[in-house]
Amino acid sequence: MKQSSDSRQYASPDAIQTPFSRYLQQGMTRKAALHLTIKQQVMAGELCYLAKLPPSRVLAARLGVSRDTVEQTYAQLEAEGYIARAVGRGSYVSYQQNTLIGRELLAADSTDNVQLVERELSAYGRSLLVADHIPHTQRHASLTPSVPDLRLFPIDSWLQLERQAVRQGAERLLGYVDPQGLVELREEIIEYLRRERGVKASAEQVIVVTSSQQALSLCTQVLFNPGDKVFVEEPGYQGAKKLAQSAGLVAQSIGVDQSGMDIDELLQMGEGGRGVYITPSHHYPLGYSLSIERRLKLLAWAQHQKAWIIEDDYDSEFNYNGLTRASLQGLDPCQRTLYTGTFSKTLFPGLRIGFLIVPLQLIKPMVAAKQFQDGYTSALPQMTLFKFLNDGFYAEHLRNMRKIYQARLEILHAAVHQYLAAWTQPCLPQGGLQLVCPLADAATERQLIQAAATEGMRVYGLIDFYTRQPSEGALVFGFAAYTPDEIVKFIKKLSAIFSTLPTSA
Repeated sequence: MKQSSDSRQYASPDAIQTPFSRYLQQGMTRKAALHLTIKQQVMAGELCYLAKLPPSRVLAARLGVSRDTVEQTYAQLEAEGYIARAVGRGSYVSYQQNTLIGRELLAADSTDNVQLVERELSAYGRSLLVADHIPHTQRHASLTPSVPDLRLFPIDSWLQLERQAVRQGAERLLGYVDPQGLVELREEIIEYLRRERGVKASAEQVIVVTSSQQALSLCTQVLFNPGDKVFVEEPGYQGAKKLAQSAGLVAQSIGVDQSGMDIDELLQMGEGGRGVYITPSHHYPLGYSLSIERRLKLLAWAQHQKAWIIEDDYDSEFNYNGLTRASLQGLDPCQRTLYTGTFSKTLFPGLRIGFLIVPLQLIKPMVAAKQFQDGYTSALPQMTLFKFLNDGFYAEHLRNMRKIYQARLEILHAAVHQYLAAWTQPCLPQGGLQLVCPLADAATERQLIQAAATEGMRVYGLIDFYTRQPSEGALVFGFAAYTPDEIVKFIKKLSAIFSTLPTSA
């Protein structure tokens, strides 16, 4: 600060520049960063009452922004009562407060109150503090499983359909809509599922959700009470188990073999199970399909126990042998099965549209839970997706991607056999978006994953799909999101890393 001839303090542009630059690095816009910088300095007393702000031209030059950005920021601060502006006097602080209080608030470090905050959380909130959150790995650092190739999505066709949707029904699509979802989309979804997956339901039973996670969240809210036991696959999708645990449920693991979930093991658990989460058509990540004998046993168990089956139709569209696997829901005469799926793998994850097919008696509570949770799923993407399905783009896109993904799977399979044969010789799966490569044991898996990690490469193993420590070991490679050159390059690099390690006996 420096003193002016009329004894008012002037704000130094340098004092403003430092926090302004920090906020820019955090991703804020120039205007937002400047506004927050000046506001915080006023609140902390660093800019005292009547202190003059730099002229907009001077401050703009120092910060490397347009003068208009500074003028707009000053105008906003004036409207909020922090500064005043007058001809001949410039801009100056008009806000008066106890500056000690302002400094105390700004100086308070959230880390000082961690234990206090934890005590103030609900039981659910505390459970989330210990839940592992694993962000998606950057595409080039890994052959990440279950990721589609977004570079091949027909975005021009999608945008054209989106513009059509806006022109034909802007008022409807920009306002509030049915929390259950647009009826056109629900009818199109159920028609597809009846034809391709053997689902037995009506559009009335379809609820449009944002993701499979939301579908599972609705199930935990509506179907179960804290302390209820639900069964999950081991290995399997850990997101389902963590969500169940965060809701206060007891998630009991059930083993998986080449015929899918071991239903006999589930039956041996005795009474008390309230539900089961299962991927019967295409297990994640092993790719097994639940046998018809086990499907019938599971349905009989659910009816006897008055339990619920949550069927996740995970990536079943990507079958490379031409065979369609019927849904478990279509076999259920007692309406104990809820069927969920999304368009994240077949289209793109950012679409944030999935579906939950519920028994008739669950429509009302499930729709109410959806409405209370987030109101409704955005209408414009729903209508665009309807057009994408109805106009044949979806079927064409799936046909194209099946051919491309099958070719990439075969390239990955061949590369693994060529460059990693000393460690693994996997079988060629008939579907899915990942290749599971068995190893000698879990210790070998840990050894290889750690060796890759030291070179900055993320390799997935069976441990990523287990709650407990598995005795067997395997590497799990995705291939859908990667070109043949990227796949071969990654495997060759792993081969160079692994070649320095002693092979298993």
